[in-house]
Order: sequence, then C-alpha cells, then structure tokens
Amino acid sequence: MNEITEYRGISDLVYAEVTKDNNETGSGEGYVTGTVKSLAGVAELSRTTESSSEPHYYDNIPAIVINSTGADEVTINTSAIPFDVLADITGQKYDSTKGAFIEGERTPKYFALGYKTKKTNGDEVYVWRLKGQFSIPDSTHATEDDGTDANGQEITYTGISTTHKFTNNNNKGAKALNVDLGKDLADVSTFFNTVTTPDTLQGKTKYDLAITSASGTTVTVTRNGQTVTAGTGKLSAGDVITVTCTGGTMTLNGSPFTSGQTHTVAANVTIASTAQG
Repeated sequence: MNEITEYRGISDLVYAEVTKDNNETGSGEGYVTGTVKSLAGVAELSRTTESSSEPHYYDNIPAIVINSTGADEVTINTSAIPFDVLADITGQKYDSTKGAFIEGERTPKYFALGYKTKKTNGDEVYVWRLKGQFSIPDSTHATEDDGTDANGQEITYTGISTTHKFTNNNNKGAKALNVDLGKDLADVSTFFNTVTTPDTLQGKTKYDLAITSASGTTVTVTRNGQTVTAGTGKLSAGDVITVTCTGGTMTLNGSPFTSGQTHTVAANVTIASTAQG
C-alpha cells in the first residue's frame, strides 16, 4: 500500500516571461523564457481544471465517452505584490524613476509560474506551470485598529498548454512539470535558475555502494540521518554520506578513510574494512 500523505506548505513563488512558444527549430525558437524573478510571499495556492465528459449514444447505448480538458485556474494568496512586479505580470506601467504604478490598458503577456510545495512526510515537490496569464489581483484596504489584522492580495493565474510540443511528453504540449523529490530521481539543483521543462529536466546519475566487512567489524553508511544499504541505485551524484566503522579500520575507494567522516558522492563507492589485529 502506498504511503498516505497530504500537502502541507508552499514557498518560493517565482515567475518568468514566456518570450517564444512555437514548434519552429533554430536559435531563439521553440519554447523560450526570460529571467526567473521572485513574485511575492505566498500563503496559499489552489488549482481547478476545466474538464468535461460526455457519452455519445449509438444503437441505443452509450458507446463512447468524449473527454475535454480546458484551462487551469490557479488562485494564489500572496503578500502585497511589489509595484514593479505587479506591472510586469499584468502588462501595465511602472515608472521606476518615481516609484509609481500606473493602472490602465494592459499589454497581455504569458508567463511561467514556479513554486515549491511539500508533503506531510517532508518530501518536497517542485513545480513549473509552463504558460499562463495573470489577472488583475484583488486587494483589500482597511483602517488600522488596535488588532493585528492585515491584508495580502489574491491573484489568479490561468494556465494553458504550450504550443511547443515536448519530446518527453509524447510530442504534445504541456501545462506543468511536477517533480517529487522524495523519489530522488531528478536533478533539481538548477530547477528554478531557469524554467525547467519536460525536455530539460535531467535525471540523477546513480552510483553503486559496495561494502565488504571483515569479521568483527561493522560499517554503517548514513545519508540525511538514514542508513543506506549496499546495492545498485542507492546513491546519487552530490549526496553527502557519513561513513563509520567499528571494530577495525576501513578504506573508501581504495584510500584510508577515518570513521565518522563525510564523503560527497561523485562515483561508485566501495568500502572495505579490516579487522584490528
């Protein structure tokens, strides 16, 4: 049975303009985005997807079902959005020389939206929603009193599929990329440096861990407080492991290694212990 978890927590809300979205080839073509920027503090995010299913009848029975999936509506409760960011995501004017946000006619643009969420077991999920537009956010302003009430803002992001077809999505457009870090399979070290797509997401390089313990010795390898056992696919590039040995001495990849030291994985790890004489 799969572990039962819920989502609890959201952070690091970012965005980037989608500057190109087509199926052309060549420099500057395809799916292209601008610089990743911070949007605002985020308190809550919810998503609903327009969808419908309708049976079609033949010979007096429902013979087939036609399914349709529409846009995503992502509602985000944020802190007060800075004026320059608000102007950027809504296609309005910000005068940086005067610190003035000018509300008026919009120049619509598309954006990618990124954030981190987390499960109740502690596993993080990284998300890039790949194409959508932001609404004009709602805001409430109330008189100050002797309480602690304050108001953030609510903004809606309407997400759609990309025109660009991704090889790693069966040559179809995509709405979003969700990566479960608990699986320890994807390299997310640069996930939010740029907009990561189904085609640019890279898998982690996996390395073997081999342990040979002499009689009377015990070798233990831990990663993030959890014991790692020998076998294929147990370690990833960049993992920091702690190696301890009781009852003897040990070598790591052929070199003497002091018990209790840490090691950053960059190749297969072979540990051999020698009993004390």
